[in-house]
Amino acid sequence: MLERLKTYCEDKTNLFAAYIVIISFMVTSCATTSASLKFTQSEVKLIPVVAIQKVLSPASTNETVKVRAKNVNGPAEVKSFEGQECVIVTDEHHGKEVKLPISEITEIEHTWRIKRPANSGGKHQANAAEAVGESLIYAPMIPIAVSTWPFLRMMGLDEKKNSRDREKALWIHGGMNKDVLRESIGEPKHRYLCKSENSRDRFEVWSYENDQVLRGGRFLFLNLDKGKVYFSSWRFPSWANCSLSKD
Repeated sequence: MLERLKTYCEDKTNLFAAYIVIISFMVTSCATTSASLKFTQSEVKLIPVVAIQKVLSPASTNETVKVRAKNVNGPAEVKSFEGQECVIVTDEHHGKEVKLPISEITEIEHTWRIKRPANSGGKHQANAAEAVGESLIYAPMIPIAVSTWPFLRMMGLDEKKNSRDREKALWIHGGMNKDVLRESIGEPKHRYLCKSENSRDRFEVWSYENDQVLRGGRFLFLNLDKGKVYFSSWRFPSWANCSLSKD
């Protein structure tokens, strides 16, 4: 966990101040009411069978999951599962429930709805401090900086692709142990034993080929005590001392 927090902080330090300023502007003027994260067709193909239901399931009450698939006209909302191979969806155009083979899904999109207080529209605006506080309450519900990507690009702090890729890869592989990794995506290209700089914390990093995992999962971090994935990245951890594992 310490390694994950360290990497997270390194990646986000420059973003946090900008995020606070920008989010306060947005909620006091033109508030963002939703955010989304999408798995493209090429990414869906790389989701292991063992993880597909997790990716298709909403994680909170303010979240919806919609899919696109062969022989389905437009996006359809996921309602439930039927066994391991089918999902029940509601056709957006006709409102009918349809049983859809998971193997036919070509795109998955999660959408989070951010609800403002009911009386927020009655008064002109709350003060900036209240706006920031409200935003920080809702921010954990969605991937960090989803709402601020266009602004961050203008500021030279483009975190759009990197944050999104890490989020998706960890969604898929987070919590997997070594046996599940081997069974679901195969042996890693390399295994590294690492130690954080200025720390005794040790962990493993498994690296994979581009055609085995999503971009954000090229390097999977496993804690040594439980042997489970707790972080993922598209780049090797330059902040750690690592050596190739012999076994």
